[in-house]
Amino acid sequence: MAMGFASGIPFLLTLSTLSIWLVESGFDTKAIGMFTAVSLPYAFKFLWAPFLDRVKLPIFLSLHPIKRFGLLALICLITSLVVLAQLNPVEHLMSVVITATCVSFFAATHDIVLDALRIYASDPSQVGGGAASESIGFRIGMITSGAGAVYLSLLMGWQGAYLVMAACCAVGIIGLLNMPDPVPHEPKNYGNKFWQEIFFTPLKDLLKAPVLIPLIGFILTIKVAGTIMNALGAPFLFSLGFSKFEYASITKVYGVGLMLLGSFAGGLIVHRRGTVFCLQLATVFQMLACTLFALLASFGQHHTDLLILTLSIESFSSGLLATGFISYLSLFCKSPYVASHFTLLYSLGSLSRVLASIGAGYVAAHFGWVVLFLLSSITLLPALWFLQKTLRKTTEI
Repeated sequence: MAMGFASGIPFLLTLSTLSIWLVESGFDTKAIGMFTAVSLPYAFKFLWAPFLDRVKLPIFLSLHPIKRFGLLALICLITSLVVLAQLNPVEHLMSVVITATCVSFFAATHDIVLDALRIYASDPSQVGGGAASESIGFRIGMITSGAGAVYLSLLMGWQGAYLVMAACCAVGIIGLLNMPDPVPHEPKNYGNKFWQEIFFTPLKDLLKAPVLIPLIGFILTIKVAGTIMNALGAPFLFSLGFSKFEYASITKVYGVGLMLLGSFAGGLIVHRRGTVFCLQLATVFQMLACTLFALLASFGQHHTDLLILTLSIESFSSGLLATGFISYLSLFCKSPYVASHFTLLYSLGSLSRVLASIGAGYVAAHFGWVVLFLLSSITLLPALWFLQKTLRKTTEI
């Protein structure tokens, strides 16, 4: 949970919280949508995840090899956030882009370590509880870097807010040091087969997973709708006349609080009814939330009651989806390639998330918010179909 908290902090600092900073700095919707490309390292972390499974850093020698990567990533993450706090998007745009990308890179590396340690520490009967704990910590981190950072920006400006967020990431170090160590692997001399062992062997092992094509299709489609609502939620609500204080209170305190409840409920549902049922329920709720967002956009005005209803459904379903999604992918991860397998699968979802955010800004600018949210709802239909295709094989794993 502590490591999940440190994972949730930088996630919003390079997405919705950063988008608010950019709105205040005068950037338009299309530019903000393009700016989400700084989170691309989340989509490509599979490129370096195999090294964390098989390579030993010559530092922090008292720690397990994969924990060495985690500690280094957290130290670099904190440093990057401190640097980002010193920059002004208007005066140092390229420096902000580079530094925010570094934040995403080190946060993604920390996520690799977190997921590997969680899977190693949980037997199959505990996968729901482990996923729920990580998800709850992540959502608390989102409250901190969402509402917390926005409130702090009102008191001390964005520089002070980002410095406090950097300090909060130190909680992840405490969690990392207290996680149980995985069973150590016997060291191998790879010789001239080093690159084959690092990259291709884990991939070949993963390709043996049943119903691989529907699995990939599900991963690519399930996160699109939630990403669009998260990445462009702030510009949308500001366009309806909501204030920054209202946005933080409704979406980042009340909304993320319901995400916590959804994450906890997701853990119980996974344990009692299974991972697939949890995902089906979350997907249906998300479709309803997208439709209500489109209705809110069609009114084109400040409508607090409808916003609260919409965010209640969207936030609870996001919590359900987070727990179910983590539990689902964990079923396909096999030792000794746990970090590689989970990251390869999760990165596909991150890639679709980034591409959806970039395209969403264009759709919103040229076709309007109603069209954007209705298209978001439609993307969940193939996700349900792909999930159904994997149902029989998944229950056998």
